[in-house]
Amino acid sequence: MKPSSSLSNDQKLIICHHKAANPSIKQSALANWAMQEFKLSKVPTQGTISNILIKSQQYESMDSTELTSKRQRAVKHPELDNVLANWALQCQARRVALSGDLIKEKARRFARQLELGERTPEFSNGWLAKFNICHGFKAQKSYGESGSTDLDAIDRNMATIKEKLQSYSLQDIHNMDET
Repeated sequence: MKPSSSLSNDQKLIICHHKAANPSIKQSALANWAMQEFKLSKVPTQGTISNILIKSQQYESMDSTELTSKRQRAVKHPELDNVLANWALQCQARRVALSGDLIKEKARRFARQLELGERTPEFSNGWLAKFNICHGFKAQKSYGESGSTDLDAIDRNMATIKEKLQSYSLQDIHNMDET
């Protein structure tokens, strides 16, 4: 395994914990310990260690996704990011299969609703990959009938289905599948 030269937020938190457990350790000794502990290619500078210790509260408050990253990146459109991530989580909870193209299309719709205008991202495959990593979404392969669902047909026919269902009472409407 090749030695790394940068620290993840999780490793920075471990450095903070090591300092808390060893309050008399000097920053230079802490840097040497970090190099050995994390198999770094070089010893972190005293300034790096100092900055890590200053931000210890920040590392303590991070969730597991943030801790695995090496640096914090500001989301350019936090409102869009939140709305899209919540939508994806709701879909996952309802066991709706989400394709990358579906996520990108939904992102475009949300961007129009939020009136981002010229600031709208491109929603490329790279954007999608970063969005998925940021939120911990993983691709899942669908097999059988669930993998062959025509999502465009669902969108096209949803209004017709809703219209037909309006003539029925809610107690008479049921969701049926093979399971």
